[in-house]
Amino acid sequence: MKKILIIVFSVSLLGACKNEKQIAFDLSEVKTAISESNKAYGESFAIGDSAMFISRYTTDGCIMPANTPKLCGPQALGLFFKGALTMGVKNIVLTTEAVMGGPEFVVEIGTYDLKGDANISLDNGKFMVVWKMEDGKWKMFRDIFTTNLPATIH
Repeated sequence: MKKILIIVFSVSLLGACKNEKQIAFDLSEVKTAISESNKAYGESFAIGDSAMFISRYTTDGCIMPANTPKLCGPQALGLFFKGALTMGVKNIVLTTEAVMGGPEFVVEIGTYDLKGDANISLDNGKFMVVWKMEDGKWKMFRDIFTTNLPATIH
């Protein structure tokens, strides 16, 4: 009887290990999720949808643009979105150059191109985003970017 219990326990344990491998972290799936989120991020400007924009971020997400304090949380993110629309942003093209990390956080490095009317580039630069899983989706947790355009002298 003991041998049967040991065999049953061993088989159950092996089955549990197999299931754990099936739900293991897969960076290629995260890259796909990031690509889809980035597309929706750009589209949110084209249609003026602040909720779509804000939903790309975690509830405690922060944007860290140059020359301003960091902007955290849905209300601050909404103000940032409104400011970008006022500036004339109609789309953002994000190009991912690298994605690395693990199940807790993933870092994306890439470039951006802000587009205005007639698809004219308003700004371009580079970014680094820390992604975090929230409510079963990969969302932006920290978003920092800087322009490639030369600084203006006032």
